[in-house]
Amino acid sequence: MSAIELREKAIGYANEAVALDNEGRFEEAIAKYVQALDSFQVALKYEKAPSVSETIRAKCVEYMDRAEYLKKQLAGGGAPRVARGGSTGKGASGAADADEEDEGEGEELPPLTEDELVAAEQEMEEDLAKLVGMESVKQQMRKLCKQLALDIVRRNEGQTVLAPIRHCLFTGNPGTGKTSIARLVARLYKRLGVSRKDHVIEVQKGDLVAGYVNQTATKTAKKIKEARGGVLFVDEAYQLTQMLQRGQSDFSGEAIDEMMKVMNESGPNAVTFIFAGYVKEMGQFMAYNAGLESRIKYKFHFDDYSVDELLQILNIKLRSAGWKLSDEAGSSARELIAKETSAKLRARYNGRLVDNLFQWASDELNARVTVGARGDELVTLELADLERAVARFATSRPTEMRAGEAISDVSRELRTWGLGDYCDAAHDAGYMTRHDLQHMDEAAMKGLRMLARPADARRARAMAATVRAEALAAEMARDRAYTPAESRDVAEWLRGIGCAELAPLFARHGVDFGVLADLTYEDLKEMGVPSVGTRRRVAAAVELFKAEREASKATLLVSVAEPAAMHAPGNGPLGPPESSSMEHRLHQIKEAMGDVISNTDRRAEASSQASRAACAASKLLGVRLRLQE
Repeated sequence: MSAIELREKAIGYANEAVALDNEGRFEEAIAKYVQALDSFQVALKYEKAPSVSETIRAKCVEYMDRAEYLKKQLAGGGAPRVARGGSTGKGASGAADADEEDEGEGEELPPLTEDELVAAEQEMEEDLAKLVGMESVKQQMRKLCKQLALDIVRRNEGQTVLAPIRHCLFTGNPGTGKTSIARLVARLYKRLGVSRKDHVIEVQKGDLVAGYVNQTATKTAKKIKEARGGVLFVDEAYQLTQMLQRGQSDFSGEAIDEMMKVMNESGPNAVTFIFAGYVKEMGQFMAYNAGLESRIKYKFHFDDYSVDELLQILNIKLRSAGWKLSDEAGSSARELIAKETSAKLRARYNGRLVDNLFQWASDELNARVTVGARGDELVTLELADLERAVARFATSRPTEMRAGEAISDVSRELRTWGLGDYCDAAHDAGYMTRHDLQHMDEAAMKGLRMLARPADARRARAMAATVRAEALAAEMARDRAYTPAESRDVAEWLRGIGCAELAPLFARHGVDFGVLADLTYEDLKEMGVPSVGTRRRVAAAVELFKAEREASKATLLVSVAEPAAMHAPGNGPLGPPESSSMEHRLHQIKEAMGDVISNTDRRAEASSQASRAACAASKLLGVRLRLQE
């Protein structure tokens, strides 16, 4: 069984555990958490990617904390708190956040009267009337409003109401009004009592995903908390899965997991998620995680604006700003837009094209008039202003709204290497931080069309190699900095394993903690370690040192991400872990819940034990082969 298959098996057990936890079947949930932890321990033995190993270890801590909490509550006769979609009950933010919830949360909003429902529908129609085009979207909004209103009527009359699914999927090109409709959905939900607030928190991948394990979960949880009672609008959501679909390590999966933990919540204080992006890419996003499909009910597609609609939007923006077109410009504007902008350009930018046309035309007016101009002359665009503004589309690109700081790191790096032409393609492919560039291989470069020009290909390869080298150097620096808690130097470490007589030999060969983990049995033999027994003892101690160092690095990354959650005594419902040893903690749960575990799934437990035994036998065989002289 491959590392990926082992990992998927463990994830399956973990998902079952969370589902049982959500249903309040706590004893069965503990058994499944134990199966998941056992399987993750096996998967770790075969996992070669350090970032994946760190993520697995962090998840093991999370599942172990939840299992221990359930065990304590059941042993004390208490009623455990239902996980509500996640193993810790409140996602990465912890249950301690419950104390920080807004006043009034938990209180049901009063039912709406018939007059209030009619007024809400009329207000929505007024909002829709202000929007240009989008006829299919407007029809869907009317259907949504009617369905929610009928559910309220059913509830008021004591009729059965189907389980509400409030989340939405928006597909379409940029500038087609997706954000405007998201705000309209938020206002409609508040008017109808579906949500307590009408705010919209707009995020992209860079706002949710961090560079270290568990930082992403914390970062995402903060945005979810910020959107509580309103809408979390995830623009270009497909970027969360693009690197994962290419098989490259990324922490985006943590962000998706964190959001899915709360997507089953209902009531006016729950978060409504709206995922938006291109049609094809959003289809791939939905296909990556089947759980998203069942949690998203309303799907809106936004068509591109026609030339007439773009002209209408331009006139609205001019009136709103107190500007206007001259008679000649007004009569020629449509033909000018149709002839001087391509259909591809209009489809790519839509409403943003109008924003830039207005801005560039105003620049032309400023260059044309003198400071002595007065009255309408200051705010009237002539045909020549529009013509020169439209001509700029041939040499300039409209400004796109990007994630900002996260993408600027990638753009800055690409431009440093003379690869600025690929900034947009890299962003669209999901490269959000400089850290992501170390995973850029030949296939990725080909997908970005970097290999078409030999000079660009050389620069791209050099850039990826440089970023990888820097990441490796940072990893080596962490390795060199590691010192076992019980040893100040290698000589003391040798005394601890009963081999003090080897200290001069190790010193002569320059062996310090930075290289100790890389020593092999053959190295020890070449160094002149005298006996087979001593070499075997030292080799085994080196393996343990290496494992402890890797665990220490993973723990350090977690502690940096969540120092309070991991180390503060009594923080959250779980408090400090009972033991620093994951295996010891797992053993304690097995002893306390042995009957439940064996009765729940004895065959799965036996299979897990067999896998561990096979792994141990394989390692032993390898040691024996190396010891043959």
